[in-house]
Formats: sequence, C-alpha cells, structure tokens
Amino acid sequence: MNPQSPGTGGPQRPRNGAGRPQQPGVPQQPGPEYVYETPDEFQNASGAGWGNPAGGGVPNGAGPAGSPGGAKATGSGSASAGPWATRPGASPVPGMSPKDFERLCHSVDKAFSQFAKAVEKGACEVAEALGSKPEDNLKAYEEMARKRQAKARKRQAKRERKAAEAQYRAAQAQAAAQAQTRPPANGGWGIPAASAPAPAYPGPTALAKGRFRSSGGLTASGVIMTAIGGACTFAFGIFTAVGIVTGLAAGPAGVVTAVLFGTLTAAGAALLAGGIDRLRTASQLKSLRRIFGDREACTFDDIAARALISRPKALARARKLIRRGLIPQGRIDDEATTLMVTDDAYRQYRALQQHQRQIAESQRAADAARAAEAAARQSRERDLSDRLAPEQRAFIVKGQDYLAQLRPLDEAIDDAAVSARIVAIEEVVGRILARAEEEPSVIDGLDRLTAYYLPTTVKLLAAYESLEEQPVQGENISSSRREIEHTLGVLHGAFEKLLDDTYQDLSLDVSADISVLHAMLAQEGLTEGPFDVKP
Repeated sequence: MNPQSPGTGGPQRPRNGAGRPQQPGVPQQPGPEYVYETPDEFQNASGAGWGNPAGGGVPNGAGPAGSPGGAKATGSGSASAGPWATRPGASPVPGMSPKDFERLCHSVDKAFSQFAKAVEKGACEVAEALGSKPEDNLKAYEEMARKRQAKARKRQAKRERKAAEAQYRAAQAQAAAQAQTRPPANGGWGIPAASAPAPAYPGPTALAKGRFRSSGGLTASGVIMTAIGGACTFAFGIFTAVGIVTGLAAGPAGVVTAVLFGTLTAAGAALLAGGIDRLRTASQLKSLRRIFGDREACTFDDIAARALISRPKALARARKLIRRGLIPQGRIDDEATTLMVTDDAYRQYRALQQHQRQIAESQRAADAARAAEAAARQSRERDLSDRLAPEQRAFIVKGQDYLAQLRPLDEAIDDAAVSARIVAIEEVVGRILARAEEEPSVIDGLDRLTAYYLPTTVKLLAAYESLEEQPVQGENISSSRREIEHTLGVLHGAFEKLLDDTYQDLSLDVSADISVLHAMLAQEGLTEGPFDVKP
C-alpha cells in the first residue's frame, strides 16, 4: 500500500493491507485481498468505499479522525453503507475473510435446502401413512396391477406381431427370389415376369375377426332391447299396480285389466333381461378376443387369471359362446383345460393326443415286457436254486451282473467298432452262462471268467469311455485307446475259445457214442469194419 494517499492534503501514516493505520513497531501484514483472491464482481460491489471523491481515494473510515476526508467518510459510511463500507472485500463478521464468509453462506444455504427436503419427505410419508397412497387401497392397487399387466401384454403382443410380420415378409421375399430364378416357361426370352405384390400380413385384428364373431350386433340389439324392455317394464308396471288397486273396486273388468298389464310387464321384464344378457355376452366376447390376441389356443387358467374370474366361470363362458356360435371353430379339449379357436389348433391337439396314446401304449408294453422278463428271471432263479448248488448259483448271478454293467458302457461309447466288439463279447458271455446253467459241471472250469476276465473287461471299457470324453486327444490317449481296442479283440477270441471248451465233455461223449455205434453196426454185418468207416 502507498503510504501517501492522494487527496488527503499531507503525508499519512503507513497503513496495513486492511486499510487501517500501521502501528509503529508492528510489521505490516498482507490484507485479505492479498491472502484471498476476491472476485472482481465482489470488489466492484463493495467499491463504493473506494475512490470516493469526498475521501480523496482513501477507504471510508481509513483516515485519521481529524482529517476532513476521514471524518466525512466515516460519517457517510456509518450512516449509509453499513458494515460493508468499512473496506473493500470485508465481511460483516469481524476476523473472517470474505472467502470464509462466502463459504459459510453457501453452507447455511445448503443446510437449509436439505432441511426443506427432509420436511417435504416427512410430509409425504405422513400423507401416505394417513391413507392417501393409492397402493394402500386394495381396489386401487388391483386396478394399477391390471393396468401394468395390460401394458405388458400389449408390449409382448406388439413384439410378437412384429416378429411374425418380419418372418412373413422374409418368407415372401424368399419365395419371390426363387420364382425369379426359375427358367422361363413356354420358351420365353428369360424376361422375369412382374411378380404380384406380396399379400399383407394378417394382423391380430384380422385374425380375431376370423376366429370370433363381431360383437357389434350383440351390443346394438342389447342396447335396444334394454331400453325398450326397461321402458315397458316401468310403464306397464305402473299400470299393473294401478289396475290391481282399482280392480278390487271395479270388479271383474278391473281384474282382467290388471292381468293384461301384468302380462305386458312380464314381457317387458323378459325383454330387459334379454338385452342385459346380450350386453353381457358382447362384453365377454370382447374380453376373450382381447385375451387371445394372435394365439390359437389358451388354457382356462390363463383366461381366468387375465379376466379376473374363477376357472369354472371361464369354462362356462367359453361353452356359452361356443353354443351361441360366437366362436365358429371353438372347441374345448377332453380334459376341459384348454380352449381352441381354430381347426388347425384342434388338429394339432388331436395329433398330440394320438402321440401321447402311442407313448402310453409303448410304455405299457415296455412295462409288460419288463414284468415278463422279471417273472422269467424269478422262475429261472427258482429253477437254478433247485438244480444248482449255492456256489454255482453265485457264479451265474455274478456273471449276469457283469453283463448288466457292459450294456450302459456300450451305450456311452461312441466308437462304432468298439461298440460292435462289446456286443459280440456280450453275446459270447451270455452263451457261456447259458451253457453253465444247462450243464453245471462246466462251472468248475470257468472260475476265472467271473474272477478276472469279466472284471478286467469292465474296467478297460470304463477307462476307454473316460479317454473318449477327453477334449484333447493326445498321443498318450490315442495310444491307450488303440491298446484297449486291440485287447477287446483278444478277449473276444478268448471268450469264444472258453465257450468251445465248455462243450469238450459233450464232444467226447458224442465221439464215444459214435464209436460204439459203428462197432455194433460192424458186428451185425450192417457196415464195414469200424476202422474202415470214414467220418
């Protein structure tokens, strides 16, 4: 700051950054305009205390008390400008910088805004607690839920309609492209004929008109019948009441009049009831048409949920509409669970029903076959228990268990060659077990079949299945698979040799019988010598 302020008329004491006289012996401190960068608009707004012609450019109240400018400035500043006229950029709070004061103001304003929001939120919660919220009212909540569901259904129907239109246009474009690529008929010059415009996609309105009768006639006739019936019922009802009252005094003629008007009143009431029924039927038809949309079939559970009625009531409405001919192709399935509004849907239902019957018959046949197999197995087991010793029965049962383990492994393995070898092994082992049941004496020579050969075969096939499922068929996996395939061939040959060995005793017996037969024939002179007979 310049110690010589212009316009003061003489030298002035040095002043600090706040515009106050500098005390002797105290180092001058920078004012707030040095520490804080006061915005220009803030300085301009508070610049009334500076550049005052009466003060000669000295801040208001900054001059000494005896100077004219200082006295005038002090008086004017304290009278008109208030606390802001003390110095430029000063705050009303002593010891607080303008920046800090501005931040304080912002904090107070923010706190007040938050308080106002909290008060508003609390008021809303109080209003909701008092019952002004629509969701708290059950009817309003259900109405809102229905509107939301209706909007969701409309959006879904719109998406499905757009997808169907796109698919329909794509099919028409493909058909047109195929028609253009065909060779010209009747020896033409190859000029493609102008293709007919593709038919427009039948929207849901057109589909609904083809599947449901119009409800306009029902509505119009219902309105007319209701109006006429109501008027007749009201008018003739009054005449009937008057006739009854006067008929008591008028004699038989009054009674006849009362009966006549009573009949007309009943006819008017019947007409009124018929009109109301027609209006109700038209409303039900509109509701059902809206529920179906593009669909050809719909369950009664879905109809009841969308119409907000019970399932038996939805079924009764559908039967009434079909009976009145308002759904020309409408049919209900045998279980009374689904309503179909097209012949195509009914044909599909019948085809599905036929397929389900075939599946049920196949299931019954399979169950019967399994039952027969189980009965045969039980009979065989009883027969085995009667003919075989416990050790021999255990051998047969163990061999059959291993055969049962081979079948699922055969189904799990994809390699056709390996699967064929498994089938061949199953057949040979089955014959061995059948031979053992037929001739229990051969079981003593088959102890390794169930103790080592079959368990090893099952183990190798399980390993092959695991190797086949590996996503990366490396060298080790491929080599192991080849070894197992080769071993299966060896096992098949070994099992065939084992089956042949079970007939060794029978072969010896046959050879002995044949030799005895030939010798006896030779003794009788019926044949040549036994050593001259050639096999």
